[in-house]
Amino acid sequence: MRNFVADPGSIAEIGLAIQERRADPAAVVERCLQRIDAVEDQVRGWCLLDREGALNRAWALRQEAEDGRSRGLLHGIPVAIKDVIDVAGFPTKAGSAIRAKIAPATIDAQVVTRLRAAGAIILGKAHTTEFAYFDGPPPTRNPHHLDHTPGGSSAGPAAVVAAGMVPLSLGTQTAGSVSRPAAYCGIAAFKPSTRAWSSAGVVPFAPSFDTVGVFGYRLDDALAAARVLMPAYLRRSNPPSSPLSLAVVEDPVLSAASAEVSASVSRAADRLADAGFRVDRFVSPVPFDEVGAWHKTIIEYEVAHAHAHLDQVDQVSVGLRDAVARGKATSDFAYYDACRALEEASERFWAAARFDALIFPAAPDIAPKGVKTGDPRFIVPFTTFGGPIASIPIGLGASKLPLGLMLIGAPGMDATMFDIAPRIAQYIELPR
Repeated sequence: MRNFVADPGSIAEIGLAIQERRADPAAVVERCLQRIDAVEDQVRGWCLLDREGALNRAWALRQEAEDGRSRGLLHGIPVAIKDVIDVAGFPTKAGSAIRAKIAPATIDAQVVTRLRAAGAIILGKAHTTEFAYFDGPPPTRNPHHLDHTPGGSSAGPAAVVAAGMVPLSLGTQTAGSVSRPAAYCGIAAFKPSTRAWSSAGVVPFAPSFDTVGVFGYRLDDALAAARVLMPAYLRRSNPPSSPLSLAVVEDPVLSAASAEVSASVSRAADRLADAGFRVDRFVSPVPFDEVGAWHKTIIEYEVAHAHAHLDQVDQVSVGLRDAVARGKATSDFAYYDACRALEEASERFWAAARFDALIFPAAPDIAPKGVKTGDPRFIVPFTTFGGPIASIPIGLGASKLPLGLMLIGAPGMDATMFDIAPRIAQYIELPR
């Protein structure tokens, strides 16, 4: 089976070359389009390409660079946008046949506006599962092995970066939809503190958790965009410990981990300890299975109120229809109880987890065969606990499919994570 993985290039290097006028934004876009023409018919990550608009924008940004005006590191960097996020002039179909004739968005989502202001070029929109749920899979395939899932719901955004079609993309995470596709596709990602970045212009699923995140080929690439998107109130970094204090989280849910996944986490922890970091074991004071049950109650209740009609539409996937039906059957009091239980659980967890960062595998195993999006159990607790998550590709399994690791910080510690994650990644991240 042919491998379609390719490095789209370091954002830092591309951005610096454009700033110093050693590279041309139009040429960067042309290279992306050439790669798309070469592999998209196999990977199938895009649902819409704006070739003409991207090139026009690139020419304008080239002129700015020639005039000595730089918008920063993302000046001239092409970006893919998950198709639950509005891009002005294009429909947001959210992977659903029932939105096939929806009118184009009239204004960019706020995160897209921030990327454009920083000089990024919107190359197009990438496939999602239906309404960013786990069911209703898109045609996207894993560039490492086309018979395996790229994960979901941000299938397209992860796959187009892993296949070298674009250096950067935006996805969303409600359960594990940034962290898991990153792990399955062997790339990096950053999910900020839950709801930290604006969700204006994002199709809702479960607003308590819907969070925009970013994919890059390696961690430095993802963080380059995350720094642009991070709101001002999260930009202050707290001094980390010296040496850095890390902990491998333990919970009974890890019994589902394959031997390969468990071994990869142990190897990473050993490398970090050998590098001089303090690496401890931390037993979660909150059973992750309980967290998952509360999370399920909340997301189903919220999607049932955000999209109440979906359970009555035959064109909608069975899984999504069933989730909406269960959400409608969930009482207000059951929903409030789950919200309160999760808040109390998060407080207990972070009161005990006094480390600079936590370590946990992103998935129980490598990407499974087929189109199902994969198991979110390892990610859901950390999405609900609300802290930033840096996803790092740390190896390849015996089948040559990727293995990924999550670095998790406490809520609001995004800027601190920007400081410490690269220091950790240099010892465990797959090289370019």
